[in-house]
Order: sequence, then structure tokens, then C-alpha cells
Amino acid sequence: MDITFPDYAASSASGQSKTDMFLFNSNVNLVRARGLSQRLSLPILSPNFNQEVQNLFKQETSKGNPNPILVGAIPFDMNQPVALIAPELSERVTPFASSLSPFVDKDFSHQVAEQSFTPSYKPFLGMIEQALATFKNESLKKVVLSKILDLTLDKTVDIPRLLANIMGQNPKAYHFSMPLENSVLIGASPELLIRKQANKIFSNPLAGSAKRLQNAEADRQAAETLAQSVKDQYEHRLVVESIRSSLMPLVESMKIEAEPSLISTPTMWHLSTHIEATLAADNEFSIFDFIKSMHPTPAMCGTPTLLAKDHIETLEPHQRGFFSGLVGWCDAQGNGEWAIAIRCAEVSANKVKLFAGAGVVPDSTPESEWLETSAKMRTMINAFGIKEGVI
Repeated sequence: MDITFPDYAASSASGQSKTDMFLFNSNVNLVRARGLSQRLSLPILSPNFNQEVQNLFKQETSKGNPNPILVGAIPFDMNQPVALIAPELSERVTPFASSLSPFVDKDFSHQVAEQSFTPSYKPFLGMIEQALATFKNESLKKVVLSKILDLTLDKTVDIPRLLANIMGQNPKAYHFSMPLENSVLIGASPELLIRKQANKIFSNPLAGSAKRLQNAEADRQAAETLAQSVKDQYEHRLVVESIRSSLMPLVESMKIEAEPSLISTPTMWHLSTHIEATLAADNEFSIFDFIKSMHPTPAMCGTPTLLAKDHIETLEPHQRGFFSGLVGWCDAQGNGEWAIAIRCAEVSANKVKLFAGAGVVPDSTPESEWLETSAKMRTMINAFGIKEGVI
């Protein structure tokens, strides 16, 4: 089964696709789910988490489902509760093709009634300056610091139309819509933490970014500058090395691209590396074992991980929650996909939260990090049809 963006929007308008539907769309799978059969909220680092997952799958299998799935979100801080559900209804179908002509709902627009950053401009610069000062005295190599933009819009957001717009504007991304208790986490992530298919593991870390420019020649130069940037290449190597180290004890063999490549979204350039690993025939690791070993990567946290996380908790004045966590799915056979929850928004009626982070390394400058985080928010600003300059 396959549907186009206009078909999806039409089904949304007719009431067949509402805010209680989970969706995850990649270039490999389109997973849709609805309803609640069982809920799992235990933190992923709890000692009995894997056993609880197996118990849940056994109960779902006993109901006549031969290969039940879990869908949902995992927070940035794995000590916090997950938001995973075994749905009543689910399907895996042909993914939306990235080659489809973009479907953009030109009548879908919003105006901003109120807005505020956390931290605001000057405190954000001070936060970056504090991080830069720590590099002189500690073993910290990188720390990712973020900001949140709170928006009050002129009307309640139509979630299905927003999702269709996100998918139309960002056809090559990992699209997701995850209903939370009082909101919806929705976005178009460019970054895959892990895909597990039988005995194969795939990961595609991104680190090192530059804003896209409207002028074609200036945009090309921005890409070349990123590719040659010592700072960004260093930042990228930290992420790739971290994932390599995380996977090595769990896999039989691994292939990593020798040099990062350039990839683009409609708003950003990124340095990208594809990683593929093969599992031993007798491996007993679940996809959650890989997640616990890999997440959060230096692209979302920093290096060394625990030290960077300590600095994030000290410096950031906000809780990330599911921002820079994971959104995805897995089945009882061990397959699954989990994308990093970036280029996303948390939406509740007409209230919206946007999130963006930037990797701070010794060569960083506070102003450039402010500009980078603002540029990363442009993906979702565009999807909402917000025309005025809010960033």
C-alpha cells in the first residue's frame, strides 16, 4: 500500500488521521499505529527494562498478533521514563517516496501571538562562554548546548496538515508524529541513530552544520567551507568514534566510511557518515541494548558523555524531555528504526515548543552557536507556515 502527500492530507481532513496516530516514515519503512493496548513508561536504564519489553511482547502475541510492535519516544536522559506503547492497530507499508513532487499546503499558515527563548540571547551567549572556559581546565572535548523557542500561535494547530506539510517540505527526512500525554511530538529528523534489520545494524550520524543560503553560488561555497572546516571535521570525528566504540563490543564486523560526505536538508548542510555492522549469528542483543550503548551520541550530548551531560545539566536552564531523544519503533523479531528527535516541535493546541542545539568545541564562538541553533529551527518554522521573522 502506498499513498501520496495529497492523499494523506485528504484522509486527515476526513477525520481518518488524527492526533492520536503514531507515524514514522523513512526510506525503508512507513509505520502507522493507533490505539493503546499496553503502555511502557519504565526508564530504559532500569535493570528490568528488557524483561518488561519481552513480557509485553508475550502478552501481545497471546492476543493473536504474531509480531507485535512497540512505538514511541525515548528521552534524552535515559534515566527518565520512556513513552512507548503497544498499539491496538498497526501496519508497516511502503514508505513515502522521496522522489515524489513536494506537496506543500500553501493555505496552511500561522501567525505568532507570543514568543520567548529559553535561554534568551544574552544568557545563551553566557552559557556558551562558560562552556568554552571549561575546555581550558577539564578533559571535556565537546558539549552540546541548546535553546527552546516557545510560541503561542493565532489558532489551534491542525496536526495532520502540519505533518503533511513537514513531509512535503522535507521529503528525505525521517518523519514522525508521536502522541504524548498532552501534546504531540512531530518533526522531520535528518539523523538515524539505529536501524536493525535481521543481523544488520545501520547508523548515520551527523555532526558539523552550516546554514543553507538562497543564492546558489553562496550556498555551494557554504557547503565547501563546511567540508573543509577543521572545527566541524573534528566535531564529526568525535561522533563517529563514539558510535564505533559503542558498537564494537556488540557486533561481529563493521564498515565505516573513511571520510564524511555532505548532505543537505532544505535549511542546513551537514557532515554525514554511514555506518554498517553485522551481528554474530548467536547474538542475543535487543535493539534497546544498542540504544543504551549508543545514546546519547556526542552529536546530542558531547564528549566524554558523562562529563558533557553534567555540564548540560548545570548550564541549560530547561529540561530537554524528548527533544534530542529518540522516536521510532521496534518489533518482537528484533527489527526497528530510531531517529534522533531533532528538527521537531512539541505541539499542544496553539502552543508550540521548538528545540535546537549546537556542538560547542574549543574553536566555537558564542554568536555562531546562536545563529546555528536559530537556523536549525527554520525547518519547523517553515512547516508551520510562519512568515514573520521570529528567529
